[in-house]
Amino acid sequence: MTTPARPTVAVIIPAYNAIATLPGCLDAIGAMQWRPDELILFSDGSTDATDDLARTAGATVIRNDGKPKGPGHGRNEAAKAARSDLLLFVDADVVISPTALELLVADMHTHGAKAAFGSYDDAPWSQRVTSLYANLRHHYVHQHAKREAKTFWSGLGLIDRELFLSLGGFDVEMFRHPSIEDIELGARVITAGHRIRMVPEALCKHWKDWSLWRVWHTDVVRRAAPWSRLIVDGKTGEADLNIAQVERVKSLLALLVVTGLLGMGLAGVALPRAVAPMGALTALMALLYIWLNRDFFGFLVRKLGFVRSLGAMAMHLCYHIYAPVTFVLIALQTRLGFRKQGK
Repeated sequence: MTTPARPTVAVIIPAYNAIATLPGCLDAIGAMQWRPDELILFSDGSTDATDDLARTAGATVIRNDGKPKGPGHGRNEAAKAARSDLLLFVDADVVISPTALELLVADMHTHGAKAAFGSYDDAPWSQRVTSLYANLRHHYVHQHAKREAKTFWSGLGLIDRELFLSLGGFDVEMFRHPSIEDIELGARVITAGHRIRMVPEALCKHWKDWSLWRVWHTDVVRRAAPWSRLIVDGKTGEADLNIAQVERVKSLLALLVVTGLLGMGLAGVALPRAVAPMGALTALMALLYIWLNRDFFGFLVRKLGFVRSLGAMAMHLCYHIYAPVTFVLIALQTRLGFRKQGK
């Protein structure tokens, strides 16, 4: 049996003033077992030593000297300059594992896919509870996702270069800020009749430090809102990573728990006799919510310990509230004519 020719790979890194995390990113790329054929960094208006550091590591630097245009634009421009068969997108705050590239390539070849992506590991750099929650949630979702994916992830994502260019790359008109441009691209890959693979063994470490505000802002403004617009506008199917039926049940229970707590507070003033039955019903809803999330909550306890995991669990309850509320608001906006498709 003839062994297929090894494809060439270009690693593409979009970066803006990334001097704090880029050394680790570049060192990890240099230590990969499968060395890339090209290393291209798009410097998006950087004013620090990002460019010099990349050149020292042997990267070709493509530079935007104006205001930053976003990582989607940077990836598109670097992809046009690349000459390799495959493009591996790596964020500047990501440290790739030594075997990640060969795992992605092997899985793509075995299953005849045109794209594949990996996952964060379970040991993020930042030890702030908000960061741990954000990164571990991402890790858990990807580790438990179907390998036949309906979406794409550009934090550590591999895609056929010809297909990427034929599809027009990331949509930088729809997504002028870092958002879910990779999810939207994945939807177009699937619509075009190609396969995308989720490869949970292909790991990377995330160096981003998330504040509570950054987690909530990213979840609502950069993810839930644009994703809701895509679904309402019929531009993507129901991607299987985040909005399965069970997630909708969890969201309903989370809303009922919060509504129950608010109702108990009001009843304590106006209808004291109603507090006890409302409290029992709210407790039941809370127990059901905990039960449905038992695997993820158990994972949090094992990684964070019981006390710190309570904060992460509270954040997850909030997540199950603001995500569906955002979708409902977008759907109402669209139905009432307050927004046009694609806006």
